[in-house]
Amino acid sequence: MELDKGGGRGRNLSNRYRVRRISVISLRKFGCLLGALVGCLPSLIVGCIGMLLVGGLRQLLESWQGASIHILGQEIPIDVISLLNLGPLLHTVQEIDGLSWALLILFVTLGSASGALVLLVMGNLLGWVYNFIAAFSGGLEVELRELPPPPRPGGRGPAASSRIKG
Repeated sequence: MELDKGGGRGRNLSNRYRVRRISVISLRKFGCLLGALVGCLPSLIVGCIGMLLVGGLRQLLESWQGASIHILGQEIPIDVISLLNLGPLLHTVQEIDGLSWALLILFVTLGSASGALVLLVMGNLLGWVYNFIAAFSGGLEVELRELPPPPRPGGRGPAASSRIKG
């Protein structure tokens, strides 16, 4: 980031600066890291919900294999999976449910990577647009004021230590 320093304003130590250019490389790093962090939680939640749904679907389909009908006191077994030709679906759901943890890790990784890519591209575009506009308009002007140093732990700030010594 390039800054043009303006003059101070007396005792309050206030300075004005103008942001003329933003480094696109730093925006890439920031956008990539932020996108990965932001994309991680939603993909983890969706992945866990998907795991639960696949597990529930597997239990439902497997329960249909042992279904039965009671007619006049007689129990008649019915294999709904065979009747509806759902064997391949049940087999696929069983395979997916067996790999659910690996798929969850893959899904979270892909979600984080896609979030990183999206924010990386957005950061680049915003940086280029800002730099283009700042070249004609001069950029944003900010006013900064110097703050006093924070007090030291134990209540002994710079003024307290000078009283003790003096």
